[in-house]
Amino acid sequence: MLLIIFSSVILLSFILTIFIEKIFIKTNIFIDTPSDRKVHANTVPTAGGLAIIFSFFIYIALLSKFYVIDTYSFLVLFFAITPIIIIGLIDDKNEVNVYIRLIVQFFSALLIIYYFQINNNIFDSYNNQNSMILIISSLLLSVWLMNLFNFMDGIDAYAASECIFVSFSSALIAYVNNTDNLMFLYLTGIGLASFGFILRNWYPAKIFMGDTGSVTIGCIFAFFIFYSGSESVLSIYTWLILLSIFISDATYTLIVRIVTKKNVSKPHLTHAFHIISRKTTQLFTVKTMILINLLWVFPLAFMSNLLSNYHIIITFIAYLPLLIYLIKIGAGLENDTIK
Repeated sequence: MLLIIFSSVILLSFILTIFIEKIFIKTNIFIDTPSDRKVHANTVPTAGGLAIIFSFFIYIALLSKFYVIDTYSFLVLFFAITPIIIIGLIDDKNEVNVYIRLIVQFFSALLIIYYFQINNNIFDSYNNQNSMILIISSLLLSVWLMNLFNFMDGIDAYAASECIFVSFSSALIAYVNNTDNLMFLYLTGIGLASFGFILRNWYPAKIFMGDTGSVTIGCIFAFFIFYSGSESVLSIYTWLILLSIFISDATYTLIVRIVTKKNVSKPHLTHAFHIISRKTTQLFTVKTMILINLLWVFPLAFMSNLLSNYHIIITFIAYLPLLIYLIKIGAGLENDTIK
C-alpha cells in the first residue's frame, strides 16, 4: 500500500507541475524574466512549488486513511504556511517589501514554536531565562531556514535536490531511531512531492519553484525540526548536518556581504553555487552537491545520530571543510574567483 501511495504522490506532483507550467505560460502570469542578477537566459514560469506543497498535503491525507496520524499538528502546519504561500505568490508576481516578508515569516515561525511549546512543552526542562533564549533562537532559526532555501534556489534543480536529500535522509534516520513513530513517513512525503517536481525543474528547467515553493519548504523543514525534536526522534544536530551545505553557503555569504557593506536585501550572484556554476555548469554544480551530500553529509549525520555524545564535534567536522572552501573561492565577494 505504501508503494502505491508513494508512486501516486510522485505522479500527482509531476502532473500538477506540468499543469501549473502550462497555465502560467498560457496566462502569462508568474513568469520569471532574465536579468543580470539571475542565471537563466529565458523566461520561465515560476511558483511551481505549489505542486510540491499541494502534493505533500494530499500525501498526508492519504496516510490518514491507513494510519492514525497527528492531524492537529498538520493543521497547525497548514495554517503556518498559508500566509507564507500567499506572500510568496505575491512576491513571485510583484516584488514584496522585505520587511513585510519578514513579518509574515516571523508570524508563521511563532505559530509553530508556540504550538510545540504549549502542546509538547519542549522548553520546559529549562529555566525561564534559558527558555526565552531558546525560543528566540528557535524563531531566528526558523526564519533563517525559510530565507536560506529562498537564497539557495538560484540554479536549476538545486533547492529541489537538497529538499529530496534532506527529506529522505532524515526519514531514514528517523526510521532507524524509532520504527513505531510515523515521523519517517511524514518526512518522506516532502521528498516524494519534490521528486515529481524536479522532473520538470532539472536542467534546463521548464519551471521554477519560486518564493512560493522555496520559502514554504524552508518553513516545512523548520516545522519538522521541532516536531521530530518533540517526539525525540531526531536531534537538532542531525538536522544541522543534513542542511549543512545550504546553511554554510547562505550564512557565510550573508556575513561576508554584511561585513563588506553590500545590500543584503537585493539579489546577487555571489553564493558558492553561483561561483561554481559560472566556472563550470549548473548541472555540474547540482551533481557535485548531491555527491557531497551522499558521501560526506549523510554519513556524518548518521554518525552523529549514533554517537550522540560526540554530536557537537561531528557537526563541527561536517562544517569545517565547507567553510574552508567558501573562504577559498571568495563566496559573498563581488570580485569572486575560484582559486
